[in-house]
Amino acid sequence: MHWIIETLQRFPEIAIFLTLAVGFAIGGIKLGKFSLGNVTGVLVAGVLIGQINISISPNVKSVFFLMFLFAVGYSVGPNSFAD
Repeated sequence: MHWIIETLQRFPEIAIFLTLAVGFAIGGIKLGKFSLGNVTGVLVAGVLIGQINISISPNVKSVFFLMFLFAVGYSVGPNSFAD
């Protein structure tokens, strides 16, 4: 287990993509009629993986934050101009 933490701390890019993969897996689980969904699953996975003190470059943080804003705007934008 210790080598996994060291690898994720040495290569934070792996931690980002691992968070996305684990989050989508968590979001896809259904318990009866209840499921978290992909966004909530990724947020939960990010909180859990973030507990092992991984430092992410500020540039990478900015790029992923801008991609998040683009994705939200891309999904919400057409609905605001619909008839």
